[in-house]
Amino acid sequence: MFAVTHGQIVAAGMDLQAGGRDWRLSRLLAWQDIKQRYRRSTLGPIWLTLSSGIQMLTMSVVSSFLFNTPVQKALPFVCAGMLFWQFITGMINEGAGLFVSSSGYLTQIKIPFTVFVMQVVWRNLFISAHNAVTYIVVAFVFGVVPSAAILLWPLGLALDVICMSWVILFCAIVSARYRDVPVMIQNFLTVIVWLTPLMYFPEQLGQKRYLADYNPFTHIIALLREPLLGGTPTLNDWLVVLSVAIVGWMGTLLFFARFRARIVYWL
Repeated sequence: MFAVTHGQIVAAGMDLQAGGRDWRLSRLLAWQDIKQRYRRSTLGPIWLTLSSGIQMLTMSVVSSFLFNTPVQKALPFVCAGMLFWQFITGMINEGAGLFVSSSGYLTQIKIPFTVFVMQVVWRNLFISAHNAVTYIVVAFVFGVVPSAAILLWPLGLALDVICMSWVILFCAIVSARYRDVPVMIQNFLTVIVWLTPLMYFPEQLGQKRYLADYNPFTHIIALLREPLLGGTPTLNDWLVVLSVAIVGWMGTLLFFARFRARIVYWL
């Protein structure tokens, strides 16, 4: 049932190559999405920053009281964690309905599927750049200085994007066939957020720390959060994310190759 021919793999690979080559198109589509969403709004994308900032600060204060953590330590930690959690989950949730929402393009013109995967990545990068203002203000107020590991931050961001891109593509394919999948993904993320050290430090779990250590999201976020807080991602963080990216893309490429020709008929 899941046998994949050499021709299917080549076609899938060419689609990925074309999507990367057309990065300007995907960036334009992402920017147009944001402009369209706030076309008649007075503040425009600033609403994104305001709503995100209120959520970050509220959760930071609550975390400080619940876990008896000094505010000057809790606020930067939680704000940075929520910033990147929103970035990651935004890509996953949007990826779940990606091909369905893009059916107007896919059913009328010939365009690489991976252009829309890159569109999701670009859109969430733009949104996260706006939302980062909250963390920058918090870091300035509490004197949080990035560590020397900030030099590897672009590499960590690139690795995280590569890691999440296969998740976007996989979810988009499955959701095109089964329309209940987006709701299932939302419910899954609602549960996994409590197993990810966003509002608490991993060491606060004590003997239950393995709940965070075996959670890939912990390491994905650590690559981006630790350098900003003056820390350094561990070698284990890099290896876990790299392994998830390699294994995930190997499986997703075969899955994409097998069902690529059917996607349009599912829309």
